[in-house]
Amino acid sequence: MTISQCARQLHGLSVGGYFNGEKFTVDRLTNQIASLFRCDNQKHIVMQIALPDGWWFFTITRYNESRDGFGWAIPETREQEAKVLSLLGVKEPG
Repeated sequence: MTISQCARQLHGLSVGGYFNGEKFTVDRLTNQIASLFRCDNQKHIVMQIALPDGWWFFTITRYNESRDGFGWAIPETREQEAKVLSLLGVKEPG
């Protein structure tokens, strides 16, 4: 899937378009994701999304170098979320 497709899907799932504590349009979210992958040159990025049951960390993954080589995953439980953050070396704020 492309970054734009990921952004549209994630924006549709979010409450009010909120990510990382800020309101995003689909275009802004697309640009933010693309920028993070360009700047960090990483395979995974971690962001937060506002869902009906609270804020959740999620990942967007680059599977290959093609423009449609992206995917996203939102953990189903807080335990899965903590494991993902731990594997990626991200400390949960708190």
